Amino acid sequence: MTNEEYKNFDYPEFVDNLRAKSDPDKLVLDMLHSSVGISGEAGELLDHMKKVVWQEHKVDLHYITLELGDILFYLTSMCNCIGTNIGEVCKLNIEKLTKRYPDGVFDKDKSINREE
Repeated sequence: MTNEEYKNFDYPEFVDNLRAKSDPDKLVLDMLHSSVGISGEAGELLDHMKKVVWQEHKVDLHYITLELGDILFYLTSMCNCIGTNIGEVCKLNIEKLTKRYPDGVFDKDKSINREE
């Protein structure tokens, strides 16, 4: 794919066409499928890091990138299920974190003593 084709590519629609779907009345099953997918792919990433730290494997940036892509797939799938998108998720996360860390820098005390 060219850079221009990537710019015009509708990734959420691509994910929606590829993800396994259950009966429309059972949205919770699709949400569960997305959640299990996120967890499973994050587990594969974590397993790689376990091997790096405790079994002296080399960090494989390509493998990590592929796993991040799989996590992104299931994250996008969950967004599709609940009628949102990655941009909105990022916006809400930025709002939450700037409220917690108004200076835009991590603060251990604010992390430990946060209200939420």
